[in-house]
Amino acid sequence: MIQRVLPYFGQIRTSVLFLRSFGPGREQIRVLAHYLAGELFEEQDDVSHLRATMAWLADAQDACDGDGVSNAYHLNGGWGVAYPETSGYILATYLTFADFSGEHTFMDRALRIGDWEIRVQAPNGGVFSSTALRQTRVFNTGQVILGWCALYERTKLEKYLEAAERAGDYLLGIQEADGAWRRDTYCGARTYHARVDWALLRLARLSGEARYGEAAARNLRWVLGNQLSNGWFAQCGFGNDPPITHVIAYTLRGLLECASTDKTLDNSLGIFSATMKCTDALCRALQAQPVAGIHGMVPASFDQAWKSPARDSCLTGNSQLASFLFRICDCTRDSTYGELGAEILSATKRTQIVDTSLRPLRGAIAGSFPFCHGYSPNVFPNWAAKFFADALLMKINSPKGIAIPA
Repeated sequence: MIQRVLPYFGQIRTSVLFLRSFGPGREQIRVLAHYLAGELFEEQDDVSHLRATMAWLADAQDACDGDGVSNAYHLNGGWGVAYPETSGYILATYLTFADFSGEHTFMDRALRIGDWEIRVQAPNGGVFSSTALRQTRVFNTGQVILGWCALYERTKLEKYLEAAERAGDYLLGIQEADGAWRRDTYCGARTYHARVDWALLRLARLSGEARYGEAAARNLRWVLGNQLSNGWFAQCGFGNDPPITHVIAYTLRGLLECASTDKTLDNSLGIFSATMKCTDALCRALQAQPVAGIHGMVPASFDQAWKSPARDSCLTGNSQLASFLFRICDCTRDSTYGELGAEILSATKRTQIVDTSLRPLRGAIAGSFPFCHGYSPNVFPNWAAKFFADALLMKINSPKGIAIPA
């Protein structure tokens, strides 16, 4: 009985918030009905979805005076504050889209983010959790380092490398003897800090400072020590909850890029083989348990036996997995990974509306499918749109392949 009542309550809440945000009207009712029923929108071509997503990200940046990107559009409250962590890796998507489309305004947008990130960098070199919550975070810092590295590679402006080095020194200063980071984290040492290792390895290469690579190697040993024989990673989820696909994909992408960045380190630690062990197990599991019977709609989380009780899908995780599988396809030349990535991307495309007059929704990607419950219900996060755009860019540019550097 409780399981039936909770989704119903969620639909009521969504209805109230939606109509409070957009008011009554024919278009409002049409879109709201789709969300309440868990229906899918019409799938369009990849470029149409990509352009709608990039326009939404631009709107999210403009909502914060064109500096950082708003963390999300919330039915309960509208546009949120600028978010340093995700703005840091969104700028890399901007750079890639500018190259693809010739729309150089996105290069300008990336530079504005990079300069804003320097202005709001903490005195100790770390990156704050948000402009509202001034607590430095390890993971957030790594993501902004990736963005600064991308800008330094593009512009050769020393200010970006210097900011990245200050951030790298902060990370080294709080790393523990076993290689993990436990202070200044959301919920302790986590395997998804592999994306921080990716940032440190990039910084080591650009700066010529070996200490950053040595710190990455120490944490990578800790990360790989948490992998079970079936490929699943312990200490991956938020708290004691089973890991959602969002953080599983963070872990996998971080490991893959570490293996690609430092072949010597990969040969020493077996990073790529560990990545593939998890990837293959995840691919089998997600195909066996599609949400609502929709192929490519991945369950939101998996336990250590690769089973999922979830009846919802984390759309950020889906987008990350699609782009990750395109990268794996490029690395292995095995087209089955690309085909599965395309299936996941197709399902995610059908959760996005690109033909609506409700501008804050046009091109947005929701936190969850169905919309009313699960990961970030009633919210359209900027990180979901970022990774969705990445997946589209990678699919459009297949088979020559591109790698968004954050």
